Amino acid sequence: MKIGILIIIVILILVVAFLVLRNKSKNLENTMTEFVRLDSQSESTQHLPLLPENWISEIEQKWNDKEWGVYDNEHYDICEKICNDIYSTNKYWEKNQTHADFLNELTKEQRIYFTLINFESQVNNGGVYQFLFNYPELSILALEGMQVTGMEKLATDYKIVLNEYFGKFDTIQDLYSKFQNNKSDWNKRFTAFAEGYKELPSAEKIEDYFYEESFVKTYQQDLTKYVKANRDKFYKTK
Repeated sequence: MKIGILIIIVILILVVAFLVLRNKSKNLENTMTEFVRLDSQSESTQHLPLLPENWISEIEQKWNDKEWGVYDNEHYDICEKICNDIYSTNKYWEKNQTHADFLNELTKEQRIYFTLINFESQVNNGGVYQFLFNYPELSILALEGMQVTGMEKLATDYKIVLNEYFGKFDTIQDLYSKFQNNKSDWNKRFTAFAEGYKELPSAEKIEDYFYEESFVKTYQQDLTKYVKANRDKFYKTK
């Protein structure tokens, strides 16, 4: 009798353990495929910074008579106030929020801008693949953002990359999991990351022109124009 009860208890424990593990697995899967989209049900204005009414005018005056520089121009001053400072102030990672959850709280215009800023910085650092590897949740919104801001050539080329990416999504996500394994040797983790580059040969077309000064200038000017055309969606004034 006692043995029978023990067997039942063991079975119940195994069932509960299985359900817990399955639930964790589902949560992990959902997190990895939680794509940020153009529209969000949790969209709000709570993350709009409060800035002086003439702050953009002052930035424009600052750069009017200066020669445009790849790493020193109006774009960076604006980005610092309406993007970088928002990340620094909110620190969503300390609030147990995912990046997707945080971006979904922004206005639609902020989501587009933040995504394209992340795209720019990641591609500059390690190519289109690095952007998709580090920010898979932004993969779709990046295309939508390019289309909204008038980056037609980039959107066309990126759409080709995106089709290739989703065709190999499981493979790249598996490499991502290996890279995130803190128990693994660093060389093995880095190898897992590096192996993904060969999965997206179509990205080379974008990288052939993305670093050219003329394209960088156009890209940054398009983002700046987008902010100026939607000012009330990016900040509040004092």
